[in-house]
Amino acid sequence: MKNTFYTTLQKKYPGELVAIDERQGKVVASGKTVQELEKKLRKKGIDPETCTFLGPIEQYKQISVY
Repeated sequence: MKNTFYTTLQKKYPGELVAIDERQGKVVASGKTVQELEKKLRKKGIDPETCTFLGPIEQYKQISVY
C-alpha cells in the first residue's frame, strides 16, 4: 500500500484535529478541540484564517462508513 499524506496523518495524529498551512504543505498545529487548536496557532503567531482545518483524523487502518 502506498503511503499517502492522509496515512501519515492517521499514524501521527489519530483522534485529533489538524491545521494545515497550504503554502508550506505541512501540519502546523494539532489539538483535540477547535479551541485548543486555535490557541496553539495563535501562540505560534499563525492566523487560523490562513489554515485548512482537517479532522478529526481517523486511526490508522480504521474503516469508516458515512
